[in-house]
Parts: sequence; structure tokens; C-alpha cells
Amino acid sequence: MCGLLPWAVVKTIWTLGGDALSVTAEKWREENAGGSGVAKALVSVGIDVTVLAALAGIFLLLGLMYPWVQVFPRWTLLLTGRRVPRLLPLLPAWLSAIGLSVYGVVLVVYAPLSAADVLPRIAPDGAFTSSAGITWMVLFGGPAFGGLGFGLIAAARSYAARTRPVCAIAPTDAMPGN
Repeated sequence: MCGLLPWAVVKTIWTLGGDALSVTAEKWREENAGGSGVAKALVSVGIDVTVLAALAGIFLLLGLMYPWVQVFPRWTLLLTGRRVPRLLPLLPAWLSAIGLSVYGVVLVVYAPLSAADVLPRIAPDGAFTSSAGITWMVLFGGPAFGGLGFGLIAAARSYAARTRPVCAIAPTDAMPGN
């Protein structure tokens, strides 16, 4: 989760009106002016949609790590106290973890190779005015997305092992070879 910090801090600086990595707040707003009504409303109060999505990923990651995701909480009125279906947190974790992990690895490999001129430099695009600024942002994105993806893989495997159904018919000590 700590890999998200540099990326989220830069995005929040832009959203709150600051300048970072050769991007001005004005250019950032211009680039994101075409978003949906919800995105515009969130930006107006200083929340970037992608940072909000990252927070949802962190919530899923924490839920997979702790037992509180196994039973619906009190605020889910009709479901309070019932067991959470096993696949409800596992499916989004597995589906998002694979894409995030691959994307993060590609960014972590590409950014330094691009900076060293082994691969073509990342051309400034949109709000970015320098190649160095966009290269840093790509490098920040690697640990952010890859870290969250690999964290979700580990947490999902742990959750799947902890919640694996146990056969109630055959006791374990009656198995052949015991």
C-alpha cells in the first residue's frame, strides 16, 4: 500500500491546485475537464477519481487481510451478521490483481530504461511539459499499481485458504494413512 503514496500525493497536489513534475494545476484541470459529472464534482472538492479508485483497492486489500470481511457489518441492514459469500471479495481481488500487477511491472521496467535512452523516451503529452516529469510519474505508477496488484494476490490467496470449505462428512483422522 505504501507504493501508492508518491503517486497519490502527486495526483492530490494537482487536484488541490499545486504544481508538480512539470504539470501545473491549470493544465491538469484542462486535461480532466472532459470527465463525467461525478469526476468533476469530486475534483471540485479536491478528490481525484483515480486516487478514490486506489482507496477502494486498499479497502479490498484490508478486507481480505482481516476477519471483518467474512461477516456483513451492522450498517448493511438486511445482511447484518450473515456470512459474506466467499467469492464476493475474491473475484474482484483476482480480476484486478492480475491486471494491476502486470501493468505495474511494465511501468517499473519501462521508466528507467526510457530514462537511460535504452527504450524511446516518453514524450510529454497532455498536461506534462517535460519528458522527465512524465517519466517520474510513470515510475511512481509502477510501484503504486504493481504493489497493490501483488498485495491483492497475496491477500486473496490467504483469504481463499482461510475460508476454504471443510468437508463435514469425512473426519480428517479417518483418512487412509493416518
